[in-house]
Amino acid sequence: MEQSLQTKFIEKLESHFGDWNRNISRFGSTPYGKISEELCMSSSQFSKLIYGTATEGMYVRSIRNINRLIDLKKYQGQVEELQKSKNIGYSDINNQNNLNFKAWKRYIPMFVVGILFGIFGMYFLKDVFSGFKAEAKLSSVHPLDAYFSQAFGSDFDSPYLNGSAVQNYCPCSAFEGEWSMAEPFKLPLPGLKQPGLYYLAKESDLRMKCTTMESGNIQQGKLMSGYEYLISEIWLDTEHVPLIPKYFDNNQKLFTPEFLNLRFEDQANFKKIATLYAFNVNRFEFRGDSIIRKAEITGRFAKDSNFELMEKYEIDLNHILNNIIGNLTKTNCQSILNPFCNPNDLKAKESTLFFDCLYTIDAENLGIGGGYPYRKGFRLEEQNYADNLICTCE
Repeated sequence: MEQSLQTKFIEKLESHFGDWNRNISRFGSTPYGKISEELCMSSSQFSKLIYGTATEGMYVRSIRNINRLIDLKKYQGQVEELQKSKNIGYSDINNQNNLNFKAWKRYIPMFVVGILFGIFGMYFLKDVFSGFKAEAKLSSVHPLDAYFSQAFGSDFDSPYLNGSAVQNYCPCSAFEGEWSMAEPFKLPLPGLKQPGLYYLAKESDLRMKCTTMESGNIQQGKLMSGYEYLISEIWLDTEHVPLIPKYFDNNQKLFTPEFLNLRFEDQANFKKIATLYAFNVNRFEFRGDSIIRKAEITGRFAKDSNFELMEKYEIDLNHILNNIIGNLTKTNCQSILNPFCNPNDLKAKESTLFFDCLYTIDAENLGIGGGYPYRKGFRLEEQNYADNLICTCE
């Protein structure tokens, strides 16, 4: 994201609300929560805008909407000045007809203000809803956002550890916070009588927190829960190009560079079947210098489905969701060496965790003598506690 857009956004906020005071999370005397309400966005979207992690489209629309707030304030001032100059509402009336007329005339500014509010409100809301609706497929708010993220000063009980407990729950206390999918990944799906159906994991929003309840023999601070909101897509190759040998090397059991570099949206023969939204519960366990990840699906649904294509190519989307993609959370993922055995090495926007996995259907049903390898990674976006922790590598 260009720094100039973030800077321009901050400048617009300061010109309308007042100077930015980071220590108390306010612009002028207005808290973040109030500003996000006026801009018709969530607190997490507002945080992304002021800290430079929003998309270019979000910045452009938000700057435009702040300009409309500024214009509306200016027009309100002009109406007030007009009211003063016309001396509307005076009481030295000599007859009843003038009294009635003057009494009616007193409401003219209110009608003018109402019309201005209506006009600007219509364009403001139209832009907000149309703009964020366009990004909804890939920038939807995490379903648990309200429980994990609230504006400063809100009546709020955070699921993260409080400051007095973080040292007792090290190292997991360092991993608490907001993570995203480090990079997209794609996989072929055996859901047709012919080849050509693919799964594309686009992005995810993962909220990680320490598990504080008793967990058998697992030591305190060694277990984390991760609540993942995953957005993915199903694509169809209408030419049904065989996976082997163009896209998969069956001798090495690896995808070819051509497949790894393949962008479905850039190929005329690839058509999107549906956008998928899923919610996964992850379990991360720290064992010495390694991390083990397991996950299970808690629900998945499809939107923007192309029913015409599905009918033409005899694609059973419900079968794919339940019996094919559903195996993704049951795949075998290897444990990894913990690259942050010293938890103080974790850095927001930089630190990543990558897990190598093997995707199979009912253990052996792909016709390749094994499974499809893929790598799922997470990047730390916002760390809940970033001060020094005293635990060390084992």
